[in-house]
Amino acid sequence: MYETALPARPARDAERSGWSLSRRGFLALGAGAGLAALLDACSGGDSAGGTASKNQILVIGSQMASFPSLDTGAITLAGYEGQRLIGNLIYEGLTKRDVSDPNKPAGLAPALATSWQVAADGLSYTFSLRTGVTFHDGAPWNADALLYNINRYTNPGDPHYVKALGTYYTVLTYVKDVKKVDEMTVTFNLKEKFAYFLTDLYNVYFASPTSLDKDGSAGQANHPVGTGPFTFTSLTPNQQITMTRNPGYWGGPPKLNQIVVQLIPDAAARSAALRSGRVNWIEAANPDDFAGLQAAGFKTAQNAFDWEWSWQLMVNQKPFDDLRVRQAMNYAIDREAIAKDLLHGTAAPAYQTFAAASPFYTEADNLYKYDPDKAKQLLTDAGYAGGLDIKVGYITAGSGAMQAKAMNEALQAQLAKVGIRVTLDPVDFAGMYAKLGAGNTGWQAVNQAFSLEQPSSWSWLFITGQNYFGYGNSEFDALWKQALGTTDDAARAKLLTQCGHLATADAAWMYVVNDTAPRAMAGSVRGYVQPKSWWVPFNTVDIG
Repeated sequence: MYETALPARPARDAERSGWSLSRRGFLALGAGAGLAALLDACSGGDSAGGTASKNQILVIGSQMASFPSLDTGAITLAGYEGQRLIGNLIYEGLTKRDVSDPNKPAGLAPALATSWQVAADGLSYTFSLRTGVTFHDGAPWNADALLYNINRYTNPGDPHYVKALGTYYTVLTYVKDVKKVDEMTVTFNLKEKFAYFLTDLYNVYFASPTSLDKDGSAGQANHPVGTGPFTFTSLTPNQQITMTRNPGYWGGPPKLNQIVVQLIPDAAARSAALRSGRVNWIEAANPDDFAGLQAAGFKTAQNAFDWEWSWQLMVNQKPFDDLRVRQAMNYAIDREAIAKDLLHGTAAPAYQTFAAASPFYTEADNLYKYDPDKAKQLLTDAGYAGGLDIKVGYITAGSGAMQAKAMNEALQAQLAKVGIRVTLDPVDFAGMYAKLGAGNTGWQAVNQAFSLEQPSSWSWLFITGQNYFGYGNSEFDALWKQALGTTDDAARAKLLTQCGHLATADAAWMYVVNDTAPRAMAGSVRGYVQPKSWWVPFNTVDIG
């Protein structure tokens, strides 16, 4: 049984921007007054138990270009940025990602459950629910509220059932049923052993049954009601969302009065917004501005974590049906130059499937280095002595996209030197997945970025017949399936390391860099320590 004393407080890209220059200029001109008004509104004293005071407003410049639906599972459509900047503040799951140690990858911690007991056969999980918790509208958190939400995700007969919501929660496909033991105890019975059951529950969010009964899923999508440390306050479509501290939060109220997330998908515009005071925190800080911001007195933060920025190669079509061509791609690129000269140290070169920060990484799998002569020889051996032409679709902006245009153009130039002529096709996040879903993309490779922190989700990347890119390796499939049912952490990690070795040896992707999530913030922002993860611990942050 997992039991722990809880800390005082708990701790994904996007669509293309539709902003015109005039609109952006208008927002910039009005931002100072708007922020001043916010500060004035929060300038008074605070409720019992709080430490928030005047000016405790964190205004974040986000790389998202639009907001997703705010309904529980749907918020994951904005990727990790939507979850870490909005979802994890308004909602909670039974468990959460533990990012309290900046030297370790994200772990597991209790949230709306305080403890759990796993049956000897690994097929039943009994959770003790946290007592004294209420939703933002005052509705109680208990076994009935849990069952209400799970039924909404899994039962087509439920009046608030939305099929799409359930598709965001693969973990629930392993659940046979959920039984109420008593008012604050529930048991999940699984169809088969699933080693990631506890960790994958982190974003199975719970919404207020009272709110859903009153306003339904449509209401939740626009005015979410959860149990998290911040409550939803307002949404200005395509501009910003405001969340206000929950004074009755079970873990103790946050230090910040409000968090405001503004949509600023352009990296240079984010830097300008920080310098002007429009925002006091920016995500995905522009590498070209990083040193300048530091010199100007702004705080910066970055840390190695499991984030893969690569080209996924369509291995079921020419020319990438030939291993030698895929290998040539990996030898042709100077990833060190991209990491150092283009990204100014805000990323690390990637030589294999896993980042060095991944628990599944082994240095022995760093198979590829910059060797253009070897790349040319491999192309000649494969029958492409005269070079070849490919088209690559890439996501232009959004959570984790980094400096997509500049990076892809740099790769285009490098590949041209060995005779690989690349046509780049920029698309937004929705356009990427619409094309991948339809299957007739016209691309031979795609560029997108993602975390491999959640192995249970690797099927859409690697598993035969399930991924978008035609990759298939029966040994990989078997090892991955075995890992999902292996409850011993060390044994499971060893199996997944073997999976990574196979994908790397197969050159399933062209490995480029691993992000370090560079952020910048005003000097007045205090208490933030960058985790070795995509997740952000706002519970320690205040404004000095």
